[in-house]
Amino acid sequence: RVMKFFRELRMMVMSIMSSFKSLLWVILILCLLFYVFGISFTAAATNYLETSAMRNDPLQSQLVESFGTLDRAILSLYMAMSGGQDWGYYYYALESLPLVFRYLFLGFITFAIFAVFNIVTGVFVESAMQSSQMDRDSIVQDELAAQNTYLKAMAMLFEELDEDQSGHISLEEFSSRLDDPRVAAYFNALKLDVSDAPMLFQLLDEDGSNELTCEEFVSGCQKLQGEARSLDTKIMQHEVKVLKRSMEKLSKLISDSVAAPK
Repeated sequence: RVMKFFRELRMMVMSIMSSFKSLLWVILILCLLFYVFGISFTAAATNYLETSAMRNDPLQSQLVESFGTLDRAILSLYMAMSGGQDWGYYYYALESLPLVFRYLFLGFITFAIFAVFNIVTGVFVESAMQSSQMDRDSIVQDELAAQNTYLKAMAMLFEELDEDQSGHISLEEFSSRLDDPRVAAYFNALKLDVSDAPMLFQLLDEDGSNELTCEEFVSGCQKLQGEARSLDTKIMQHEVKVLKRSMEKLSKLISDSVAAPK
C-alpha cells in the first residue's frame, strides 16, 4: 500500500533520472546555438561601437549591456529564450545595428521557441514514457487496475442484460437485449463482436446449459475480448494437431478391426 501511495512520486523520480542523458545533449545543442548567434551579435555590436565614446554613450548603453561581449550576448539570448527577460527588450537594443540583425534575432527567437522547445519537450516526454513502460511494478499495477475496471464493467452489463434479475441469462434475453443499439455499441466498445448473437451465446455458455451465469459471462467475454493473439493461434494449431493424430489412430483402429478375420 505504501508503494502504491508513492507510485506517482517514484515514477517522477525515475523519469527525471532517465532523462539525464537527454538533458546533456540538450545542453550541448543550446550551447552551440547560443554560441553561434552570440558571436554574430557581438561581432556586429563591436564593429558598430568602434570608439570608447560610442561605448560610453548613454543611448548605446542597452546595446553594450546586452551584446557588448560574448558572455553577455550568450546570457541575453538565454534570458530571451527562457523568459528571464522579455525578448522585445533585446530586439530594441539592436535598433542601432543594421536591420538584418533584428531579423536575425527574430529568426533566433522563432527557431528557439517553436522548434527547439517543442523538440526538447518531445524528447523528454518520450524518455519519461519509456521509463514508465519499463517500470515492472507500474506495468503490473496498470494491468490489474485495467482488469478490475473491465470485470466491473462486464458485471454491470450482465445485470443490465438480466431483465428478470434471476441471475441467469437465456438466449432469448441475450438476443433481445442485443437488439438495443446502446447495448450493441457498448459491446463494440469492449471489442466484442455481437453480429451473430446465437453463436456468441454458445461461445459464452461453457457448460452447455443454455443459460449464462455471471461468472460464465464475465470470464467468456474476457477471453473473447480483442483480436486473436499469437498464443491463441499456436494453441489452436496444437489442438488441431492433437485432434488429427487422434483421428488417425481411430481410423487405423477401425481399419484393423475391419481387416481382422472373424
